[in-house]
Amino acid sequence: MSEKCIDETESLVMSLFLDALMKDAIKHPDKLVPYTEEMSAEVDELLANVVRDKV
Repeated sequence: MSEKCIDETESLVMSLFLDALMKDAIKHPDKLVPYTEEMSAEVDELLANVVRDKV
């Protein structure tokens, strides 16, 4: 599979995922919670030792 094809597929999958999230948020706004500093700190801690591959 070519790099362009992979990029297009990843873009489509991301778009479908975000569409599903938006539909759920519209249907169930009561489930939404604000993103907090605590959540951010938890994510930072989880990703602290993650090394990204060079693309």
